[in-house]
Amino acid sequence: MTEDCAVCKYQHRQCTDRCIFAPYFPLDREQQFKNVHKYFGIHNVMKIIRNLDPSKIGIAMGNIVVQSDMRAKDPAGGCYRIIQELQREIESKQAELDLIHHNIARAQEASRLQMKKPASGDHQI
Repeated sequence: MTEDCAVCKYQHRQCTDRCIFAPYFPLDREQQFKNVHKYFGIHNVMKIIRNLDPSKIGIAMGNIVVQSDMRAKDPAGGCYRIIQELQREIESKQAELDLIHHNIARAQEASRLQMKKPASGDHQI
């Protein structure tokens, strides 16, 4: 006998050792369960994970929890808004990196040109 998980508590049933939701929704993560239930529906989640390779269930549940938590924090944007922000940050860092590469190339070219110039005291007669 285990302590009821948030899903079993919500469904007013005894949680068993074979409960697929127990590892993901212990009672101290009840709000995450509520978010998943609100945005995905627990029956839809059951359908999703029922068809997955058992080694992929943890990854799927983690993604479902994150997406529902993001939707709870930002109902209009959810994960999409965060993805947009990260994309902008990547583009900004790429532009910064391109500028650094450009400056390095200029410095290397200037160094090569400086090495080719004869010294001021080295005049040929």
